[in-house]
Amino acid sequence: MSFSPRDFRDCLGQFATGVAVVTTRTGDGSKAGITINSFASVSLDPALVLFSVDQRAATHALFAGPCTRFCINILHQNQQAVSELFSAPGQDGWDNVSFEDDGHGMPRLTGALASFSCKRHAVHDGGDHSIIVGQVDHLVMGQTGDPLLYYGGRYRGLDRE
Repeated sequence: MSFSPRDFRDCLGQFATGVAVVTTRTGDGSKAGITINSFASVSLDPALVLFSVDQRAATHALFAGPCTRFCINILHQNQQAVSELFSAPGQDGWDNVSFEDDGHGMPRLTGALASFSCKRHAVHDGGDHSIIVGQVDHLVMGQTGDPLLYYGGRYRGLDRE
């Protein structure tokens, strides 16, 4: 390999991505979530989407293991604090996050641009990440526009540098 992991990461950072939070509930009913920017559609029929989770992440065992339902929430640019909360270990700030039930017992973040309620379809090895594929069985379109973006190692919006 003629490049370092930092070089690889810096080049990947030239691809602007949206920011989302995947939420779930554990077997004991407690809420968990993780910030992602690796979200993509897989198939229209059936409706499949994917995201990846670092195998070292505290929530990896939940999404790759017992939690077979989850909700993917595409964040509005005014939800940067929500993204930061779910990108940090511990995640004890649920009292400061507005959410509602997605109809399947999963927390759906209010104010999100769109939310996809999913049942896990498959888990694939992806090197140091696991690729989680979900079958969408319900979706909610929130207010459109003004997504929270991530580019060049920092948060961006369509209307800000």
